[in-house]
Amino acid sequence: MFGDTWRAFTDHPLIHLKNYDGKRVCVREAIFPLLPRIALGLYYNLPLVPGCKNSGLVRAFSRHVLYRLGIDHGQPQDGRLRVTFLSRTTQFRQVLNEDQLLAQLRTDPRLHVSKVDYKHRKMSFLEQLQHTQNTDIFIGIHGAGLTHTLFLPDWACLLEIYNCGDEPCYRNLAALRGVGYVTWEGSAGLTQMDELGTHKGRGDYDKFVNYTVNPTEFRWLVEKAIMYVFNHPAFPSTHMHPKEEL
Repeated sequence: MFGDTWRAFTDHPLIHLKNYDGKRVCVREAIFPLLPRIALGLYYNLPLVPGCKNSGLVRAFSRHVLYRLGIDHGQPQDGRLRVTFLSRTTQFRQVLNEDQLLAQLRTDPRLHVSKVDYKHRKMSFLEQLQHTQNTDIFIGIHGAGLTHTLFLPDWACLLEIYNCGDEPCYRNLAALRGVGYVTWEGSAGLTQMDELGTHKGRGDYDKFVNYTVNPTEFRWLVEKAIMYVFNHPAFPSTHMHPKEEL
C-alpha cells in the first residue's frame, strides 16, 4: 500500500530483505525508524507538553512527502468548504447512520461533502493523499485512517467523531501538525450498538463496538469545525463567494 511513499526518500530501487535470506550483508550507513506503536514515540502515547503545537519537524515531513510525491495543493474553487467523511468498512467502529449524517451536511450550501473509504484496494495511497491535501474538514471515528491528519492543509480541522477512550492519540497528532481538532464531548448522543466485551479476545473496550451518532450533536461539532476553518488566517477566503464571507 505504501510502496509509492519510498519515492519521497530515495531514488534507488527497493530491495526486499528476503533477497538476502541466509546471506551476510555489510551496510556502511543505515537509518532505522521508530516502531509505529513504540511507547513515547512520535505518534502513539506521545506525552506532549501542554500548549505544544505546530511542530516544525512534523510540518516539514508533511511538506516533503507531498512535494516529492507530486501531490497537488488545491484551494476551494466554488466558495464551499471541502468536507471529507472517512467511512469505515471494518468490523468495528462503524458509524451505522453515516448516510443520514452525510445527507444532513449536503443540505448546507457552504459545504462540498464527499465520502471516502481509504482502503488500498479502492484507492491508492497517492490518491488518498491527493484527496486529503484538498480537504478543509476531515471527519472520521477513531482509527488509523486519521493519520491522514498529517497531510491536511495548514488551515484544516480534524473532527474525530469519537476517540473511543483514546483521548490524546489524534488530538496530539492534530496539535503537532498545527491543524484544528474537534471531538465528541461526553457520551450523550452516542449509542453503542453492541455490548462491550462480547467479542472474543477483545475484552471490554470502546474500540470494539459500532455506533450511531445523534445528528443534532454531530451538526454542532461540524459547525465548530466550519468556524475554525473560516477564521483561520491562512484560509484562502478570496475563493469564497462574497455573500458567504464572515
